[in-house]
Amino acid sequence: MVSSKSVTDNSMADLLSAPEACEILKIKPSTLYTYVSRGQLHPATNLGKNASRYLREEVERLRARSDARMGHGAVASMALRWGQPVINTSITEITPAGPRYRGHLATDLVRNPGLFENVAELLWSGVLPDEKSTWYVEPLRADIGRALLGMGIELNNQIRMMRVFSVAATALGGGTLAEEVRSGSITHLAREMIFAFAGCCGVLGKDRRFIAPAGDKSVAEHIVTALQVDANPELEFALNAALIVGADHELAAPTFSARIAASAGAGLHACIVAALATQTGSLLAGGCNRAENLARGLTSVAHVKSLVSEAQRNKASFPGFGLPLYPQGDPRAACLVDIARKYGRQDKHSELAFCFIEEVRTQLGLFPNIEFGLVALCLACGLPVRSASAIWGIGRAAGWVAHALEQRLAGFPMRPRGQFQPAFS
Repeated sequence: MVSSKSVTDNSMADLLSAPEACEILKIKPSTLYTYVSRGQLHPATNLGKNASRYLREEVERLRARSDARMGHGAVASMALRWGQPVINTSITEITPAGPRYRGHLATDLVRNPGLFENVAELLWSGVLPDEKSTWYVEPLRADIGRALLGMGIELNNQIRMMRVFSVAATALGGGTLAEEVRSGSITHLAREMIFAFAGCCGVLGKDRRFIAPAGDKSVAEHIVTALQVDANPELEFALNAALIVGADHELAAPTFSARIAASAGAGLHACIVAALATQTGSLLAGGCNRAENLARGLTSVAHVKSLVSEAQRNKASFPGFGLPLYPQGDPRAACLVDIARKYGRQDKHSELAFCFIEEVRTQLGLFPNIEFGLVALCLACGLPVRSASAIWGIGRAAGWVAHALEQRLAGFPMRPRGQFQPAFS
């Protein structure tokens, strides 16, 4: 079985019957079966039924590829919907084994070098440092704590960490692009921003305040300090793993936003704010938060089985499950869940999360995405609420910086064309 798209908790999964898929693709049933046999389309068979259903996004992506061979008009209307690549990049390639950062499989980088800073430098420069080395912390150029208070952000369990990071990035920015380029230290600005994001994790800790990074520690250790949880080597390893596998994923929507801003001449901080604004969406960090709410709301094994049985009857899915790019499961999530099982604490919340993952896989044929993998890891590590989306945002910031820099070197503005279509005929 293959995965279907993650939707809201109570929504119907966006699956199509074979006739509906044929209608969208404008093909005969025999051609549909040919696509399936060639592995171009993956059926999600409903247990207990003979009829297969197909993920709408995968069907539309197949349609886009077909239309891309028909000329500019078709490309203009469909290319951005899981269609043909719209720009070239040498940063990340998505493979069945997960993303490769400049030729290095992300899950391999978790073990060697195993330090987020090394991977960030690989993304930015194309060179993977041999030795583990932390970044030197200098005093931040802005009072982030004061900026957060000035924005009136309510510090509670429902806080949106992408908004917090946006305030931090905005407070640190402000110079012109020319000043930024002439400073000769774009990497320094990127490091400072990531340090600030790590300190922002303090709003999730007991004191609910920004904690400025200090001392010769890794980014993962700075996050632990800000979250005000007990440090240990296993937790540091787990956080580095989460930061590394979440660092980039090719041209995801927030990354695309960062590149558009860069192509228009925006400064680095503005590019990251553009990405963060997109990351807040319900299908990204918002979906991660919903997945966390779901996991933390599980009360018993019977509750888990009841939820999954109801989803099976209603042909529904869950947030944090089923990514079209990985029909056999998201390798990033598998890596994180494995680490959570091996190094995490065994308590009620984490055990129920593992039980839920297995039940969804067995009964619905769906695998967890990176969102639920992050949630499971944070539960097993005993981290505060909303830590999962925060860690994802910090890790992905490294990728956004890399793409912003690459887009600047490309030297052209990104301006897709629209295909006019009257609203009423």
